Amino acid sequence: MKKAMIALVASLMMSGVDVQANEAVKKGSLVSIQDVTVKEVVDKYISAAGGIEKIKAIKNMEMNMETEIQGMTLVIKAVTDQENHRLLNLTKMNGNQVAKTVIRDNQGKVVSMGQEQDLTEDQLNSMKSQTFVFPELFYEELGYEVTYGGTEDVEGEAAHKLLLKDASGVETSEFYSVESGLKLKTASEAAGTVSYKDYQEVDGIMVPSKMVIANSMMPTAMEANITSVVFNQELDSTLFEW
Repeated sequence: MKKAMIALVASLMMSGVDVQANEAVKKGSLVSIQDVTVKEVVDKYISAAGGIEKIKAIKNMEMNMETEIQGMTLVIKAVTDQENHRLLNLTKMNGNQVAKTVIRDNQGKVVSMGQEQDLTEDQLNSMKSQTFVFPELFYEELGYEVTYGGTEDVEGEAAHKLLLKDASGVETSEFYSVESGLKLKTASEAAGTVSYKDYQEVDGIMVPSKMVIANSMMPTAMEANITSVVFNQELDSTLFEW
């Protein structure tokens, strides 16, 4: 049971128009947000995250995280090779592999608790955005339908809501701070919610130092601390072997 729960958590951690906005509640008062578009929300996010020149210069990113479940530490490595449309998500416990997801050459495979499974076309469509460090710049290439969904309160902070629908019809909501522009949360029925917290600068790029994952299949929300982020390194192709 314990191993099954760990595998489930690892899987969950590896799985993310022009419209006028409604009024937003912020710090107890109504703030009118007018004539907001998807492009404006994305542009503000990219600017807040480091600026378009720095963001476009990113070829790849490696992010390492640690979290605990049932008293055991999980170490997660996520490598996004945007330049070559490859992805690695690797979860280990006590040095042993618990789960691994690899996407390359328009194919994908998940290995969990010794069982291998090829990703279906729909699963690939839903995970394709994870091969981009900042997928907001590639909505058209990804074939996403994106609309502006007004504003909502996210833990006391007013946030713009973008509604995404991928090529397979899977819907996801992304929330961006009205004030700072940074991404606050990702939510979907399939994967639950991921909250992005405590942003810090790494090589001129703002990245969260903590993520909180919540899902109906998990007994409680799980906090993952990001231990390191590296951009634009030389990647060994063996990382993306099945």
